[in-house]
Amino acid sequence: MELTLEAIQLTPEDLADVTARRTSAQEIYSPTAPRRPIAQFGWRDRWWLNHTAAQQVVINYWFFESHDEARTAADEGRFRLSAQTVPKLGGRDSIYQPPSNDKHGLGDVVWQAGANLLFVQQTIVVLVAEIGGQVPEETTLHIAQKISKKIQRALPSKS
Repeated sequence: MELTLEAIQLTPEDLADVTARRTSAQEIYSPTAPRRPIAQFGWRDRWWLNHTAAQQVVINYWFFESHDEARTAADEGRFRLSAQTVPKLGGRDSIYQPPSNDKHGLGDVVWQAGANLLFVQQTIVVLVAEIGGQVPEETTLHIAQKISKKIQRALPSKS
């Protein structure tokens, strides 16, 4: 397998445990657009969970040329993903911050803002974000871990 959207994108079967229904899908720009690094491809899926529009999750997938580009785009792009900030010495920083523990089991680099998770794995940046405060962090983490596992399975094996 190779790292393509089709190889890592979640399906209704992958999300059967939360009774998910895809409500929209669209191509999206890089989290740093129009600045570099520019994603080779970006995609957004919006899901309703548990038979209700009140529980919405958006999953963004961005593909980059290299791991360094993916990491840079995620780090710089986290400022554009939310207008909310947190205080830091000498100013403000994105609300997306490294999680307090590393028990998430996600990619190479992870940032979190409440129940929203942004992570880099290989050359892919993934954002799993809930909308409206109705989806618990455990659910978004579970969804992000499913994507991470699909990425791992899609990686070329080193024989």
